[in-house]
Amino acid sequence: MADNLHEEGIALRAQLWGEADSRKRHEEMKKFDEGFADFLNDQLFGTLWTRPGLPTKTRSFITMAALMALGRTNQLHVHMQGALRLGITREEIKELIIHLSQYSGVPTAAEAMRVFREVTEAK
Repeated sequence: MADNLHEEGIALRAQLWGEADSRKRHEEMKKFDEGFADFLNDQLFGTLWTRPGLPTKTRSFITMAALMALGRTNQLHVHMQGALRLGITREEIKELIIHLSQYSGVPTAAEAMRVFREVTEAK
């Protein structure tokens, strides 16, 4: 079962960031702590992100919204890249930022706009 969760996690991450990048991220995390790297991959991506009930794109929107509201801009950057790879459009991400600005505050929206520019200007 654990091997299946591991591969499901890697496969889900490959949808977000490509196979090479997702495996590289996992290997980098393993340098910090192998058990923690496997836990995140297997549980977060192999279990949580692959649950039935919500499409992957919806989970991506939820993740971006949470990261924006919490001010976690480094991870927001990574997840915006993944969202674009999933087919979420730039306009949809803009609307997320605008909508959430009224719930999380203008400063968080301003930071999200900065991250959005970084991500979209790099493409």
